[in-house]
This record gives sequence, C-alpha cells and structure tokens, in this order.
Amino acid sequence: MTGHIPRIKNMTCKRRSRIPVPSAVPRGDLLTRATWGLLAAIFAASLILAATARADDRKTRLVTFLSSGLKTAATAQSSAFDVSSYTEGQIFIDVTAEVGVSTLDITIQSSPDNVTWYIHTTVGQISATGQTRAAVTNFGNYLRINYTVGGTSFTFSVVGVFKN
Repeated sequence: MTGHIPRIKNMTCKRRSRIPVPSAVPRGDLLTRATWGLLAAIFAASLILAATARADDRKTRLVTFLSSGLKTAATAQSSAFDVSSYTEGQIFIDVTAEVGVSTLDITIQSSPDNVTWYIHTTVGQISATGQTRAAVTNFGNYLRINYTVGGTSFTFSVVGVFKN
C-alpha cells in the first residue's frame, strides 16, 4: 500500500445528553448569597467609616462673646462673629455676681451681612447668679449678643460653642 492514504470516514460526534450536575448550592442561590454577603460587608464598612468620619469631620469653635466682667446698668452689644460655616450652637451665660436688685436681659442677634441685625433668640430675664444655656440653629452668617443690665450691676460672661 504504498502511496495510499487511508480514508477516514466522516464521523459525527454524538452529543451527550445534559445530565444535571448536583451541587451543594444551586447557581441562582450562590449568586444571591454572594450579593447579599457583599452588601452586608459594604453596609458594615460604611457604619465603621461613618462613626469615624463623624468624630473627625465635625468641627467645633469656641467663641467668647463677652468675657467675664462687671457690667453696670446699660445696654450694649458684643462684637460680631462669623459663624457661617457652622449649623448649630450653644450659648452659655455664666452670672457670677449681682449687686443690689438687678436684672439682666440677653438677646442673641443674627445678621446675614454684619450690618443689619435681627433678634434670633431672647433668653429669659436673669435676676440671680447661676448659669443659663440657649441652643441656636438656623442663624445667619453673623451672631452677636445684645444685653441690658437693669438696676445696679452684674458680673457675667457669654460664650458660644458652634459645630458644623
């Protein structure tokens, strides 16, 4: 048989019938579980990052509107302070001494432009030593304290703590 190349018959492959392959978790369930696992991991990570971000990103500022001192019967204002980058605050009034029968009226004033002033919060009239607190939100760009001492005199200070 020289020079003779045997001819291969044209054979077709028979397809095997599809037999389901048993698995511990069906494919659809595996994908669903993987998705839920990923979502749970993302949620847990966001909680951890949010707790860290809140502590680091919230900035506070202490503002001394009026330092402690004797104020006699008069009406006056503190300097104005730019608080435009803050969203809320606490105003602390510390009355350490009163002479005679006196009254202290304090008004927190707000301004959008440091020129025109509006009453933001009126603190209840103070007639004795002690501490008073007022929360402030939704204020303009600037804040100041307006006070009126009626009677003889008071020794007091006013500070604010603001946070964004």
